[in-house]
Amino acid sequence: MIMAKKADVAKEVKAKILEEKKKEEALAEEKVEEKKPEKTVEKPVEKKAEAKPVEAKKPEKKAEAKPEKAEAKKPEKKKEEKKIEEVLEERVITIPLREAWKSPRTKRAKTAIRVLRDQLKRHVKKEIKFDISVNKAIWARGIKNPPRKIKVNVKIMKDSAKAYFIE
Repeated sequence: MIMAKKADVAKEVKAKILEEKKKEEALAEEKVEEKKPEKTVEKPVEKKAEAKPVEAKKPEKKAEAKPEKAEAKKPEKKKEEKKIEEVLEERVITIPLREAWKSPRTKRAKTAIRVLRDQLKRHVKKEIKFDISVNKAIWARGIKNPPRKIKVNVKIMKDSAKAYFIE
């Protein structure tokens, strides 16, 4: 019986809370609705003369700004297309990370990244950028336990190279 009373009380409390929330939402909606008509009625009546010149100026600025944005977007697409065409060579390189294991336990993953970058610079002789997958592969087991070696696909471009993880 005590359990049944507690369940009934809990249901009543939940019902009251839901009713209060509904009332608050209804009041909030009414306030928002009341505020909007007042503002729209006041503005045209008081400022008819000012509203016309301001509206005339705004579309001109927007019209001028839109073509500039459109022109700015077009070259970006061309740059992306050029980057795809720029790939000169692709290599698959396996790099041992044993030097990282010589460093202190709490610095091994950081050292592994540095070792990987140094080794790739020796092979590629250009600036190296890592894909997220390479970083995730090294840090997957935490800072203390990076992999002993890692296999990387390197795409060499004119000015730089990008490394991708291969499983």
